[in-house]
Parts: sequence; structure tokens; C-alpha cells
Amino acid sequence: MAKSTLVGFQALVENARDLVYVLDAEGVIRYASPNVRQVLGYDPEGYAREALSALNFVHPEDRAYAEAALEDLLRHPGKTREFRLRLLDTWGRVRKVRVWGRNLLEDPAVRGIVINVHDETELEEERARLKSVLEALPGVVYQARVEEGQDPAYAPLVFAAPRQAREVLGYPAEALLEDPAFFFTKVHPEDRAEVEEAVRRAVAHPGEVQIATYRFLHGQKGAYVWLRDTVVYDPKTRLLTGYTYDVSEEVTRERALKESEALFRTLAETAPALILLWQAEDPKDPTSARLAFANQEALRLTGYSLEELKARPIWKFVHPQDREVVRARGLARLKGEAPPTRYTFRVLTKEGQVRWLDYSAARVELRGRPAVLGVGLDITEAKERERTLEAFAQVALALRQSENLKEMMESALDAALRITEAGAGALLLYEEDPPRLTEEAARGFIRRLPGAPRLEEKSLTGLALKGQVVLSPDLKNDPRLREAARPYIPEGWAGLAHPLLAGKNPVRVLLLAWPGGRLPTPPELERIQVLAETIGNAVRRAQLREKLAKRVAHLEALRQVDQAILASMDLAPSLEILLDKLFLLPLDAAAFFLYAPREKTLRLAAHRGFRTPVPPQTLFLGQGHVGRAALTGEKVAVDDLRREPGSHPEFTREEGLVAERAYPLLARGSLLGVLAVFTRRPWDLLGEDEAFLEALVGQSALALDSLRVLRDLQKSQRELEAAYELTLWGWAKAVELRDQETAGHTERVTALTLRLAEALGVPEEDLDDLRRGAILHDVGKIAIPDRILLKPGPLTEEEWAVMKLHPVYAYEWLSGIPFLKKALEVPYAHHERWDGSGYPRGLKGLEIPLSARIFAVADVYDALTSDRPYRKAWPKEKALAYIREEAGKQFDPEVVEAFLKLMAEEA
Repeated sequence: MAKSTLVGFQALVENARDLVYVLDAEGVIRYASPNVRQVLGYDPEGYAREALSALNFVHPEDRAYAEAALEDLLRHPGKTREFRLRLLDTWGRVRKVRVWGRNLLEDPAVRGIVINVHDETELEEERARLKSVLEALPGVVYQARVEEGQDPAYAPLVFAAPRQAREVLGYPAEALLEDPAFFFTKVHPEDRAEVEEAVRRAVAHPGEVQIATYRFLHGQKGAYVWLRDTVVYDPKTRLLTGYTYDVSEEVTRERALKESEALFRTLAETAPALILLWQAEDPKDPTSARLAFANQEALRLTGYSLEELKARPIWKFVHPQDREVVRARGLARLKGEAPPTRYTFRVLTKEGQVRWLDYSAARVELRGRPAVLGVGLDITEAKERERTLEAFAQVALALRQSENLKEMMESALDAALRITEAGAGALLLYEEDPPRLTEEAARGFIRRLPGAPRLEEKSLTGLALKGQVVLSPDLKNDPRLREAARPYIPEGWAGLAHPLLAGKNPVRVLLLAWPGGRLPTPPELERIQVLAETIGNAVRRAQLREKLAKRVAHLEALRQVDQAILASMDLAPSLEILLDKLFLLPLDAAAFFLYAPREKTLRLAAHRGFRTPVPPQTLFLGQGHVGRAALTGEKVAVDDLRREPGSHPEFTREEGLVAERAYPLLARGSLLGVLAVFTRRPWDLLGEDEAFLEALVGQSALALDSLRVLRDLQKSQRELEAAYELTLWGWAKAVELRDQETAGHTERVTALTLRLAEALGVPEEDLDDLRRGAILHDVGKIAIPDRILLKPGPLTEEEWAVMKLHPVYAYEWLSGIPFLKKALEVPYAHHERWDGSGYPRGLKGLEIPLSARIFAVADVYDALTSDRPYRKAWPKEKALAYIREEAGKQFDPEVVEAFLKLMAEEA
């Protein structure tokens, strides 16, 4: 071999990726190509320094296989053998290699086994990655090699993913690889040509992806499933690569969607509701909102064509007063927010009519972008009826909340303007005497109109007062308008004059005006008629109510006078209330005179309304108009005090009094006084006012009579109470006269008991009963025999038993007297003790009445500090010490504490 050839061969070996080894029969390396260092990291000349076996570089798990391969090479000299195994490089990494070996031991030029090693590690890793990807795919990946002149549809497969083939197709991959026609036998006959054509197109147009969707008879399910193939052809490799996957669910969804779309379109076109679908081309630009779909009902209802609806922003068809709300809610829904899904609003038809929609909306997807689907029912007729009812309710509410007729008119007009959306309006009252129009309420430019000096029959208002509903499309230029009012009417306003009836007669007129020449629609006219009827009826009721209210006020005044008479024991408050009620009437002054029988005079008791600080104080019977009424017992009526000034002409003239009525106040035939009332104008009280005045006269007489009777009763009660009191003291004195030991004791102990009770906070209303009980505390001793009561020495046990009965005698004697029922607590229980050792019942603690506990302390203290025949009085300090010591035994501790404090304060 030429030297240059050898050099070239050596260079090729040293720079190639494949490794070349020469081994001896034992597998020891005799030569290693220099690129061993580059591929495996070993020193290629290491074999020259020491004997190295090639088997040492084999992966331990493949060592036995490598030894067997070496033996195979030794048995077959001159033959080339191929093996696959793993080596370990100098870094401990596993290298997957493909090995070709040839035994040239007998060749004199070589005398060794030549080993060619090809490193396939990266290729294997790539294969492993590709296999993982293929196994992870849900569909079947396949490849077919298309030979020249061959039908691509039936080219033999060179690869088909085995697991996916069984899952997706229901057949093993081997069946597909063995028979190219097998696959198409399972394709639905109706779809087979389409799939074949897709494969042929892929080969005809290399690099272009072709797609076919078809039905395939699944081998395991025994039923057709929907598959989709994507195929592409590479002319360099002649490989047709495809991917088949199951789209049954997708096809089902698509079919359902198509059916739903068809159903939706059918429903949309036949539904009696307006159906719209709209999108915003730019969500940030409201003007880009355009219709994508509108059904026939939408076109019919609005009067627009579909092209006209699509040409303008959707909001332009909404009523101006509802536009902002509808726009805001629609854009919010488009952004994914949750505004109300159902609400009502108005739209404007092509002819300018207003239609009401009951609208429901939902967010949907259309061509991958959000859209709004809206469904609206035409509720115009129902809404108009509802608005009419609302108008009636609002006006009725406004009228009910008004205090008087003027306020009622103001409220009614405000409600009418709000309901009719009018810009100006007025309520006018027609008065017959003299004939004129009076403005009761006005709003807007109508407030500036000059008043009408007289009613013109052919004017707008004059015609309305004849019962006509008058419409004017151009108020300023209407020939029926008063000339004086024309300069104040703005251009372009339309108006209406509607009569308000009281019964069947027009008595008021409702004026309404709208800008832009807009006249009310027929439903609005119907609503205005309801408003007019409601206001007219309310005015009539208000007038009747004012009369009724006046009558009720009179009755209430009489009731209050009755209550004042019953509640007061003093005449002055009753007379003041009577004066208050008198001035509910159109009176200017009034005076009450009381009759003094002994002096036969009338004395001024109360007055109001006079300018002079001190009116005449005393009149005699028969003197002046007041005296005459008292003398005759009849009402005196004077209509002109300038001609008949009465008993004090100067006073009458200074006061400017014009008319007078003097009423005698009589009760059971007796004269009690006189009520005189005055006006500083001619007497003009209505009949119902006169009746109320006379009722007050009767109440005044009743007040005076009641006071007289009450005073007589009070006098009798005082005399009776004095007699009771004297009787009680008489009984107490009788006890003292029998028992000299207790002389003066009753007065002292009664006074001390009351002071102690007040210190303990006993209510004042209970003090009288306590005082009576203290007076009668020993009244039972009257029943004790003298031999015991007056015995100078100590009592025997039997005598003490009799003595202890005196509380029982007191109870038995006095318990039948209701007047003394509460007072009996002291006589019956003042000898009971706090610890329960007292008599006669052995009561203990709080079982003993408080009045008896209080009296017991005062009684013992007075007894100890008073002289007795058998001992001298104790010093005050000693007595107080005894009381303190007996607290909790004989006496209530709290009562003792209060008593000691009282004694300290009084000291």
C-alpha cells in the first residue's frame, strides 16, 4: 500500500467518531485509536505501559455478554460479527455502543481481532425521548414509506405507535404494519374516499398538512368512532407521517352546538320576544358596540332594518333617559361583572314611539370574544297601565301627605310634572264671584305668566273649564293663547289644558307643557286623565275634610274642657282652657264674670284679647249688656256697640269693639256668672261656629257648677276627717285617764314615731295611717280590768296573760272599721319583737309590719325617759344605750340605726 494512502487512512481513523481497537486472543488491547481520548476520556497509549483488557471498560451488567462475544469472534476467524453493549467512560458515564468485530489473528499483516466501536449514546437518548413523546401522545403516530409510482393511501407502514393503536383504533399495530389495506377496510364506506384523497393530497403537496375527519370501526368497541388524521409528506425521506386521534366527543359537541344553533335560530325567528346579540369591537370604546344578530321581532318592534340597526351603536336606540343605565350595565356585563340580569327600559322606534322592554341579558362567547345576548318582551301596554296606577298612587300619596289645600295643590302639581315628565305646569282655580282665575300652584315658565283679569271663553283655560281636553303642539303661536301671556312662552313648547272636576263641574285646570314640541301619547293622555280625576276628587274631599276637621276640632276642644274640669280643683286653669278654646273661633276678646250672691255683683274672673290692661272688674245685676244677661238669664246680642256701647262706653270705644254676645252661665236654675265675647268687626260667625260657642257656654257653666260642688264636698270631707281625728284622740285620752302611768305619752310617742318614719323615707301617703295607729296603740287597754291595769305591784303570771291580750282586743274592736284598717298594724303588732319572742302572735323579723317596728322603738324610748310611779325617768344616754343594745333582739337594726342618727341630729 502506498505511503500516502496509509497516512490518509491513519488520519481518517484518528479523526473519526468511531473507535478502533486491536485485541489479542485474550482480549488485551494491542492498539487503540487516538480518538479514544475524545470519546471515552482514556489515554489511547495506556495499553503500551501496561496490559489492559478491553473487557475492563465494559459495563458490569454487560461483561458476560462481552466475554461471550469475544469467544464468538475467536470461533469464527475472518467473519464480521455485530454486537450492542454498554461501556463506561473515564468519568463513570454509561456509553451505549454498537460494535463490529473481525478475527484477523491469522492474518500476518494484523495478527489481532479488529474491533470497530460506534458511540450511539446520544442517538439512543434521542430515541428514548422520542419514544416518551410518542407514548405520551393520546393519538396514534404512524409513518409510511411511499415508493415511486405507489398509491400513497396504500403505502406500507413502517411504524405505528403500538399502545395508542390498540386504544384509539382497537387493533394491534402489527395488523396495520402487515397489511396496508387493513386500515381502510375499517373506515366507514361513506368516508373512505375522503380519507384516501387527503393522503394523496399530502403527497401531492409536500410539507402541507392535510386533515381528514371520518368514522372508523373500533376493533374493541365494535362501533364506529370519529377519528381525525393530520398527515404531511417529506419528499427527501419519502416518509408520510400522520397522527390519528379520537374526536368523538368533539364531533358530538359540534353536532349539539349546530343543533342548538339551529334551534336557537328557529326559536329566535319564531319567538314573540325581541332577541339581540351584540359585541363591542373595542371594549374600551362604548361607541363600538354593534349588533351581531337581531331577530324578526326586533325588526318589527323597532321598525328598523337589520342593516340600520347594525350601522349605529346599540345605545342609540335606547330612550335618552334610560340610555346611561343600559350602557353601563351592558359594558359591565361584557367585562365579566355581574350587573342586574333583568330590568326594564324604553327604546325608541324608527317613528319616534316609545316602547317598554322587560329585558334579560347574559354574557356569551361569539367567535372567541365576549358578547351579550339580550331577550326583551314588549310590555308597553302593561307598563303604561302600571305607570297609570303608579301615577294614581303617587298623586294620592302626595295629596294624603298634605296639611292643607294649598300644600295639597303644590304636592299634586309636583307629582303630575314628575309622572308626565313635563317641564312646566300649573293648577288654576276658577272663582265665579267675580269670575277670575287664581293660580294655586305653578312651576317652570308658567310662574312668570301675568294673571288673567278675566276669563276668556275661547282661551285654552276657558275651553278646559267647559270640560274639553285642549292640546297645543305650539303654545307660543297658538291663536287661543292670551296675548298678554305670549311673550313669556318659550319657543318650541307644546302644552295641554285638562279640566279638574268637582262632581260634574270643572272648577280647576291642570296646565302641562313639554319642550321640543312633544305632545303626550295616547297612554300618557290616559294617565293625565287619571291624574286630573284624582286631584279633582281629592280637592273636593279636602274641602269636606276641612269642614269635618273643624267640627272634630270643636268636639276635641269640648272634650279637653271636660277633662280640665274633671282634673282641676281650681277654677283658674279651667277658665284659661275655656278661653283657649273660645279663640278657635274668629273672636277678638272674651271675659268671664262670676256671680257673688251676697253682694249681688258680677266680678271679672278671666279675660283675653283686650288692649286695656284692666277691663271693668265689677258689674251689678242689670248693669250693661253683661248685667242684663245675668238679670234676665238670657243671651244678649249686640251687633253695633257704637250705638249701644253698654255700661262702659269709653272702654268700648278705646277697644274698638263692634259686636258683643253675653251668655248667662246657669246650672240647675242658679246663676253662676256671665261669658261675654266680642269682635272688632261686624258679627260674622257661621252657624256651626255659633253652635260651638254655645256649647262652650254650657261647658263654662258646668265648670263653675262642678267647682262649686267640689268645694262643698271638700268642706264636708274636712269636717268628717276632723270628727274622726277627735274621736281617735278621745279614745286615747280615755286610756290615759284610766292609766295615769301613760299621761301625755300618746302625744309624745306619736310625734316621735312620725319623725322617725320620715327619716326612714316612709311615703307621705302612709304617714296618716301611722299617726292614727300611734294614737290608738294602747286602745285595747280599755278592755283590761282595773284590778290588773291599775294594780300598784307586780302582776302575776295569769295577770300578765290578760294584759298581753290588749293588742288582740284592739284588733277585734277596730278591724271592722275600714277607715282604720291600715292603722291597726301598730296597735296589733307594736309588742312583737325582732327575735320572735314578742306577743300576741310571736312574729319575727320582717314579718312584723314596718309601722309597728318603727313605733316599738319610739314607744320604748318614751317610756324609759318618762317618770313612772314605780321609777324615775332614765337619762337620755342610758335609754339610747338600751335601744342600741336591743337592736337585733327586740328591735329592727335598721330602725334602731335611723333612730340613733335622728336623736343625734336633734341633740
